[in-house]
Amino acid sequence: VDLSAPYRIRVILIDKPRPCVEHSERLGLAPFNSTDPMSKPKPPPHTLLDRAAMWLSGLCLVHCLAFPLAVLMAPTLANWLGATETMTHWILFGIALPISAVALTRGYQRLHSGLTLVLGYTGLALMLFAVSHIFGSELEVLLTVIGVSAVMYAHWRNMAGHQGATP
Repeated sequence: VDLSAPYRIRVILIDKPRPCVEHSERLGLAPFNSTDPMSKPKPPPHTLLDRAAMWLSGLCLVHCLAFPLAVLMAPTLANWLGATETMTHWILFGIALPISAVALTRGYQRLHSGLTLVLGYTGLALMLFAVSHIFGSELEVLLTVIGVSAVMYAHWRNMAGHQGATP
């Protein structure tokens, strides 16, 4: 080692790491050269259906878990709530099915992730089994919670852009 050689000192300014433009657009972030830094960026069009489906799944999950508590807390309303419960489930499922089906299919066409598609459609099937009481009303809450969670995760994978193996 030659100690007489001049040493060069480099000063490196550390800035926050910035994701590439593709990841920024996918996550719905404003571009770095945006003229209005305070404006909220619009989400990409392919995520709107996924976001709507996730909100519906979340609503279904809250409804499914809160209903037994509501019946316990207000037994006088139990008969009225019980009579409208099945219709409410069919309405929620009827709204969730087309939105999720379109969003999952478009996500598959864009990302080619078979896992996301199978996960989403399996969740929808579990929700159908729950609402139709094919396995009895005892398993309705369990099937709904598992199905809704699977659908929410599949839509999250679509929004995050998880790609499958490309041929």
